[in-house]
Amino acid sequence: MKYNFDYINLKYNLISCFLIKADKSVLDISYSITDKQITFQVVLLEGFVLSQERIENVKRRLAGFNVVITQIYLTKEQFNESKGEWQPRYYKWLDYLLFSKAEI
Repeated sequence: MKYNFDYINLKYNLISCFLIKADKSVLDISYSITDKQITFQVVLLEGFVLSQERIENVKRRLAGFNVVITQIYLTKEQFNESKGEWQPRYYKWLDYLLFSKAEI
């Protein structure tokens, strides 16, 4: 049996970086990969930011990538405006959705 260890390692690191002990202010995380660059889009409740410690952890765990993190800030009301719709109203998901608190 042949395994894609790069794929497994990437998924493991994404879970470790973002989903274990996840910050309650994080509403949505999507990402894209182009060659050796991984771009994250993190949607947070207005008034919150990703900790520098978490950002450094992501960069350390994904050292083989150029890591770009974009943070989008929304109120709880704005985030919930697209309830029942597939796409969020105030932003577009990147290629892969890692996590979302949205209701479909």
